[in-house]
Amino acid sequence: MSAYIDAYIGKEGINLKFCDLVQFMHHNYEEKANAGEFVAILIDAILDDVALENDSSNPIYGLGKSTREAYYSGRLLISQKKAATIAPRIDEAKFADFVDTYSFDALNHMKDKLAEFGFDVEPSEVGRACANILAQIIRRRAEGLSDDVTALNYQRMETGKKLKNIAPATIERRGDKLHISGEVITIHQALVPDDVGKHEMDYIHALYETYAQKLNRDTFTADDIQSLPRRYADNYKEQRMAFYSAVSIERSIRDVFDDGEDEFGRLKDDAWHGINTTYWKDYEDGYARLNAVLEKITSTTLDSSVLSQMRNLIGNLEKKGICHILVNDGVIESWVNVDE
Repeated sequence: MSAYIDAYIGKEGINLKFCDLVQFMHHNYEEKANAGEFVAILIDAILDDVALENDSSNPIYGLGKSTREAYYSGRLLISQKKAATIAPRIDEAKFADFVDTYSFDALNHMKDKLAEFGFDVEPSEVGRACANILAQIIRRRAEGLSDDVTALNYQRMETGKKLKNIAPATIERRGDKLHISGEVITIHQALVPDDVGKHEMDYIHALYETYAQKLNRDTFTADDIQSLPRRYADNYKEQRMAFYSAVSIERSIRDVFDDGEDEFGRLKDDAWHGINTTYWKDYEDGYARLNAVLEKITSTTLDSSVLSQMRNLIGNLEKKGICHILVNDGVIESWVNVDE
């Protein structure tokens, strides 16, 4: 796990500039901020905590609206003087954490944008890549150089280890960290966004069907979520939390281990064989079937994959989330219309 590969070099002749970075990060930012405001937000995010204790530490706040917007559009480069003020206070890890608060869909979109500039990174690595790019831009401008970035200059962990070659007993999850034979890997938490992403639509639609049937409604859409009785509203929130918790594990394991995707596939297969008898039983409605299956999965031992043998990795929330991933995979087509 300690092996590393060299910095990734972008496509020849394609340079990523500050205006490129700020624009695609702004496009995927879920809070309201105009172009000039977002330039300041971006610099705030890469300043260390000591710098932020001083209100004057971010020199972007002292600039006029037109200058900030010129930085955003690329009409002006960040001034050498301003960059020199920022450079000593750069904290790339803090900026990576900021990026990791973006939604799952946003991270995938930013991954695609980075690929356009030749940087082929996994979604879980987008935060580190963007942090490194911005840090390079600021340091280059502090030296009076252009803001072109053509390579990532941090060390990237080499994927290539196989889970089956590591004793499961040596792997333990503690919070958002995996401790593996003395090494530590961050589990990139896929935070639950306010809006439903495209990758959620299948399992979300299946949930909508259950609420419609339970509440005797002909249809149910996202607009009806706010009017759900508390028990169903809480159920909906938990299902999305479960889905994202399972996705976090799936994504992190896949990115770190060569056979991570295969092992998670075995976990899903085992889960289905543990719940399918419960799923096919007769129920009063789809909501009852959903809850019966979720109750069953929490008491099901998943032994087919070594992932289940890692301490604290797959808890009840992740098990429930796997059921929703099975809906997205088409293994479970509906909680309501099971025979169609």
